[in-house]
Amino acid sequence: MHAPVRGSVTAVAAVFAVNGTLMAQAYARMPTLRDQVGASGAQLGLALVGGGVGSVLAMPWTGRVVERWGSRATISVVALANVLAWAALAWVPSPLAMATVLVLVGASTGTWDVAMNVQGHHVERLRGRSLMPRLHAAFSAGTLLGALLGALAARFALPLQVQLPAASAVTLIVVLAAVRRFVGDHAGAGQATAAHATSDQATAANATADGGPLARPTRAGITGLEILIGLVTLSTAVGEGAANDWLALLLVDVRRAPEALGALTFAAFNLTMLVGRLLGGPAIERFGRVRVLRVSGLRAFTGVVMVCLVPALGATVVGGLLWGLGLATVFPATMSAAGEVPGRGHRAIGVVSTIGYGGFLLGAPTIGLLTSHVGLDRALLVVAGFAAVIVVLARYAAPRAASAHEVTEPDLGLLR
Repeated sequence: MHAPVRGSVTAVAAVFAVNGTLMAQAYARMPTLRDQVGASGAQLGLALVGGGVGSVLAMPWTGRVVERWGSRATISVVALANVLAWAALAWVPSPLAMATVLVLVGASTGTWDVAMNVQGHHVERLRGRSLMPRLHAAFSAGTLLGALLGALAARFALPLQVQLPAASAVTLIVVLAAVRRFVGDHAGAGQATAAHATSDQATAANATADGGPLARPTRAGITGLEILIGLVTLSTAVGEGAANDWLALLLVDVRRAPEALGALTFAAFNLTMLVGRLLGGPAIERFGRVRVLRVSGLRAFTGVVMVCLVPALGATVVGGLLWGLGLATVFPATMSAAGEVPGRGHRAIGVVSTIGYGGFLLGAPTIGLLTSHVGLDRALLVVAGFAAVIVVLARYAAPRAASAHEVTEPDLGLLR
């Protein structure tokens, strides 16, 4: 049995937070970066896709990397690669160079994302509490802080050649300090908690105290359960991405709201994501993961329908807040569920994350294409459909024993 490492929750939360801060402070300077490379709107859009492409390419293999090296070593290495890539953006001379660097940013960010969710899952099981929503709340708080820092840098015209390397250096220092408090990558595997059945004791016996190499999972192919949990994750990613891309635009262009109100509503959406994640952990502990996911999906569905079908400006604003509050807990809850997929270990978190991040790539072009036929307010009803998917598939995220020998789903024979 393993005792919790003192400060491990704070350490993992710090890694989540600086990940969000580094990303947001850079994206907040996107107008300056666009001007630096001389990109048109279309060129900028294509360059930004590079980040998503890099993440989707890297994420499926992160589980194997973590099995071999442990989450502590993996995050240490990819954080170094990530901060170097973000810093390199300050000197890119063209849209093509920007896209290339963003592929590297996306690949290292995606690997970092999966590895920190793996470590978060270990800490969550070891503590016997629903911590993943709180950890994702730390990420949301980090993005808010990063956006504010980026806005300040823009206000005082701080050169990117100063801002990005400085932010990268601080991030790396925080990460290297935080990983010293990580738990071993089998920690908690044999712990019984209120939310989880007792795991296989033989697996727990292989645990290392330093986050080192892991035993390989007993199942080599993607399971049906991973795909179903992944579809829930994809559904929330489509909803989050659509709000980021289109919510402020809908308020200004369709509801004729002042631009400042559109920006404020977008900020409020992200604030409700933070609040929802802070409240999500206690809610899951009290009501259970499946019930919380179903209520979350219904809340998001209601919010999106209000935004799309009720023309009153006030209803649109309230709907946007419900939209954010509904989606807030879904992604972290599916990461917890993925970590419990029988016989798959860390690979399941990588697979589910990859499917989920595909939603960020799928949503924007799909909605953009629909806007040319039915208008933005009607096109966004697609998001309500995905929110309904969360409600329908929530039962597959039910807590289960993370035994390496328990087999409950068909092997689809993929990604061997």
